[in-house]
Amino acid sequence: MSEQIPTSANANGAAPLIKDTTTATFMEDVINASKECPVIIDFWAPNSAPCAQLTPALENAVKEAGGAVKLVKINLQENSQLAAQFQVQTVPTVFAMKNGQPVDAFAGVMPPNELKAFIKALTGDSNALNEALESADEKLRAGEAEAAAEIYASVLQQDPENAEAIGGLIKCYIEIGELETAKMTIESMTDELKNHSAIESAIKALELAEKAGDTGPLDELRAKRDAEPENYNILYELAIAESAHNNKEEAVSALMTILRKDLEWNDGAARAQLLEFFEAWGPKEPATISGRRNLASLLFA
Repeated sequence: MSEQIPTSANANGAAPLIKDTTTATFMEDVINASKECPVIIDFWAPNSAPCAQLTPALENAVKEAGGAVKLVKINLQENSQLAAQFQVQTVPTVFAMKNGQPVDAFAGVMPPNELKAFIKALTGDSNALNEALESADEKLRAGEAEAAAEIYASVLQQDPENAEAIGGLIKCYIEIGELETAKMTIESMTDELKNHSAIESAIKALELAEKAGDTGPLDELRAKRDAEPENYNILYELAIAESAHNNKEEAVSALMTILRKDLEWNDGAARAQLLEFFEAWGPKEPATISGRRNLASLLFA
């Protein structure tokens, strides 16, 4: 018998907030149910340590939402048709469904505070600060660092210890080249604040920016890559430089070129660098999502 992660049910016989489903019951449990309230799909697999870490946290977050959202868990190994339909290439992978359609998704383990934000965004339960943070995040991803910084600063005027805003502001400093300001901001923090995922991501972004200072100019590296496409050292430096210029997809592509040909090149340096990118960019960054899927596809092919 396959391993099952425990589910929750209401004692009064009402439809449970958390349940397992299969291909046969997917239409009822997910498609139809999502027309009444949002449904989160958790694709998991037995003996997966990340799944064992994420699923209990996801269950707790759903319970805390008090019925505003439901959780449906799908064993990927036993429901390969559904996994293929959703193009799931790694576990855990989570989708959010509304009115029968996917509206959000992420892959990998997400910290509890980010899970709560994920559910709040899905249920529409967000206050003005959350909306401001989402707006700032979008501007930062679009390369509008100065505009994003203004919004993060306004959030901090109302909530000085808001880690999401602090982390975002640090990334703005990095984007506009104020590395010393970013470094001083981090050094002034408490250890507790530094352990927040948003701050950890900003610290990784600063480390990447400092590492990029040791690479050559981007145009020169691209020219070298074109001249020596099999030179992995050039591809590795190019990936770091592309990331420093906010060319995230290009950075992933350079490292994936190495990994497809030599997964363990330089003691796994390319894979380690790719994981650093994902941590620095954050789980919601499109390049992180697509990059994780490409890496998982390569590792488990």
